[in-house]
Amino acid sequence: MKRFHTSIQLYNCIHQGAEFLIARKNEFQNDILKEMNSEGIYEPPKALAFISPSKIERIPQEEYDQLVEPYREAMTRLEVRMNGLNEDYRKKYRDYPIHNIQARIKSRKSIEKKLASKNLPVTAYTAKDNLTDIAGIRVICYFVEDIFSILSLVKTQTDLLILKESDYIHYPKDSGYKSYHMVLGIPVYRIEGMQYYPVEIQFRTLAMDLWASMEHRICYKGDTPDETTDAFRNYSGELSEMERRMKHLLDEIRRDNPQEPMQ
Repeated sequence: MKRFHTSIQLYNCIHQGAEFLIARKNEFQNDILKEMNSEGIYEPPKALAFISPSKIERIPQEEYDQLVEPYREAMTRLEVRMNGLNEDYRKKYRDYPIHNIQARIKSRKSIEKKLASKNLPVTAYTAKDNLTDIAGIRVICYFVEDIFSILSLVKTQTDLLILKESDYIHYPKDSGYKSYHMVLGIPVYRIEGMQYYPVEIQFRTLAMDLWASMEHRICYKGDTPDETTDAFRNYSGELSEMERRMKHLLDEIRRDNPQEPMQ
């Protein structure tokens, strides 16, 4: 499976020729404007009076809709793929590693806020070139072993590109957060041809998802007391231990009843 370090490299690879022509065109136009300015022929306006600062920091709804359309298709394709892998796994191993799948498209407000936080222009073009989480799915599994079973299958999909991986299961965040993150390039076909669009995918167990959901509910935004932060760090360890014990119980049941359905 071919790898790209960033989504920017991916898009540059796809659009290199077009971007070169646009860059040359812009250079030519800038040279003309410089000559005009030196002769006092043209003086660009300092600001456009009919555009307020608030409008500059917003992506028009129509542009947002056009931006997210291919991401939505990429997200749906990946969701269908994950469900297919889950079904194939069940047929082969009599087991369901995936409990459920959640999907979401980043809202226009969230995109604008993230671009602003990165000190980037708030435009649809900037979002496409710099954000890899416009589309995302969350795959909730039963146990840690299930996550890595599905991961191994995802990595065999030759038409998908792995753009980024972050293992917060073996290397949890200081807060206690655990998950496995990937950004995959998903092929989307249009009249103009095929392009890869990034979709972020998070793998969690049920216990990890419970912790993350409650932590987001209680601690997200605002100041969190140190005792609350410490408590959640401890809860993360306790939930992991509970999960390990439940996995042990399941393994004992399967050993004693090998012919019983796994789910």
